Amino acid sequence: MRNKTFVTAVFASFAWNLYLVGGVMLGASYALDRAAGGQFEVFPTYLRILYILNFALVAYQVVIFTRFSYGISVKPKWILKAFVILGALGILANAASRSANERWNVIPALIITFAFYRVLKSDTKEQN
Repeated sequence: MRNKTFVTAVFASFAWNLYLVGGVMLGASYALDRAAGGQFEVFPTYLRILYILNFALVAYQVVIFTRFSYGISVKPKWILKAFVILGALGILANAASRSANERWNVIPALIITFAFYRVLKSDTKEQN
């Protein structure tokens, strides 16, 4: 990826996601109306555990995107498709949220999903 502005936006989006997901894991007050539909006054334990898995997934996305931005090939290819599909589902979930603050999460989700779509398309072109 040669567009440094876009890459910066992607890493800023990752940072926001990690900050928000970390906030849910730790039960931080700033995350209450920005995650899980804004419906909790205190995040339940099961949700915190799910967000630990979510944190690991976002961290893995950061690793994969960083490798690609340094020109290292991404393998297996299906992981890129999975990230695009999960990203699209995340966009829909955030857009449908009851919490107005959570709906703003569509922006970083869209940026990250578009980034992985571009990675997927550029890797497909290199194979042909």
